[in-house]
Amino acid sequence: MLEFLKSSALIILCLILSRFIGLPSNFTPIIAVASFLPFMTSNRYIQLLLPVGILIITDPFLGFHSSMPVVYFCIFISSVLAVLSKSLTFKNLIMRGVISVFFWHIFVNFSVWLSGGLGFSLLKTYMMAIPFDFQLLLSTVFFSSLFYFSRELFINFYNRSNLNSKG
Repeated sequence: MLEFLKSSALIILCLILSRFIGLPSNFTPIIAVASFLPFMTSNRYIQLLLPVGILIITDPFLGFHSSMPVVYFCIFISSVLAVLSKSLTFKNLIMRGVISVFFWHIFVNFSVWLSGGLGFSLLKTYMMAIPFDFQLLLSTVFFSSLFYFSRELFINFYNRSNLNSKG
């Protein structure tokens, strides 16, 4: 239990820091974390609420904009997809991330258009968002892969250590 608490605190700290360290636009681990949490804990409340909670904690320091409720909704949907997933495989982790970024692209950019933020047509708003949302897709795949393979490496190391200490 102590190891779980330590690793959870580390994940939360890393997420909070990632919001402040100046990563490139839309290059964030938040969707990857939302997709990955079922690998870390079976607690559905943590899986559903942690990613949005990180945003709620950090956004007062980073600033608000009119699309924040839609952003929170999209991150929550990413968490719901992860909770509903029956299979904890790398393939499904990546698919959840890709689907989450697709939802993000549709909903957040519709919200931007609806607020009249850019003065463009809906189609032009979606088209102009592609480079930013592609960054989000790349970061989601990158961080999901990093989390998954780091976990696999740790599990393999831990299992070898236990076999060596028993042998």
